[in-house]
Amino acid sequence: MDKKTLEILSSTGSVLVLIALIIITHSTFSSNSNPSMESYGFIVSLVVFILLISGIGIKLMEVE
Repeated sequence: MDKKTLEILSSTGSVLVLIALIIITHSTFSSNSNPSMESYGFIVSLVVFILLISGIGIKLMEVE
């Protein structure tokens, strides 16, 4: 597979993972009595997304 194709597919997949994490966080913590839990969930989702993108970037550097 071409490096550009891998980059496009991995970035699209990671954005879909971020959207899924946001939806799961909102549906899980929206009914919670403590509204800050939903905010923490969004922060965790963003951190997971950043780690995922960083890992993909490191692996793509190795692909020729």
